[in-house]
Amino acid sequence: MPEEPREIQDIFRSKGKPVRFSLGEMIPHGIEKAAVHLLTKGVVLFGYYDAGDRLQVFNILLPGRCVGEFDAAACPDRPVAFPINAACVRPVEALSLDHCEYVSALRSSTSLMETAMRSCIWKHHCTMEGMICNYTLPVEMRLRVLLYSLIEAYYRLSEGGWNPIPVPLSVTAFATVVSSNRSWVSRLFSQWSSEGLLKKDGRMLLVHSSLFDPIRGNKNLREIARTRAA
Repeated sequence: MPEEPREIQDIFRSKGKPVRFSLGEMIPHGIEKAAVHLLTKGVVLFGYYDAGDRLQVFNILLPGRCVGEFDAAACPDRPVAFPINAACVRPVEALSLDHCEYVSALRSSTSLMETAMRSCIWKHHCTMEGMICNYTLPVEMRLRVLLYSLIEAYYRLSEGGWNPIPVPLSVTAFATVVSSNRSWVSRLFSQWSSEGLLKKDGRMLLVHSSLFDPIRGNKNLREIARTRAA
């Protein structure tokens, strides 16, 4: 999911109230607590619970991204509830604005409204790419695309070398994002480690660029990965 444009972030930095959420907590938004939050620290999984009470993830929200802005964009004059959850997989810090205050700030400028609209459209594209990954690709490729996207969200891949994964996630969280289970992801990590494609340096996970050869050799997969990271 892309970062919020600077103009949107500036609204929160000038008017937002600091809030914190614990590991495992759901960030309230929509009608539950009509607020919009800009993440400044932590990691949030954005998705829905299916009929089997399993979280299906659309996107990972990193610092610089918002929770609740779609609620405000869809129904600016009154809070509305969408069946979408924002689950904290790391302790989270954010700047929070009341729904009405956020909408009022956007309405102060046509340029701001246009910026927010473009941002929502781009984030919708990223959500669609996430659904395409999880609903059409095998687990192994989903995990490759996810790791590639996390790297590209922060820096350009180092060709022929090791690349640290900049977002600290547990094996369980990785499995949740790619709509799999912990044992499958753990098995893949072990396999890649034995093949010299993945290793750990303390708590840091490092991936060799060769792991992403199947992505870089496929134009469609390359575009999906880059769109998710943009």
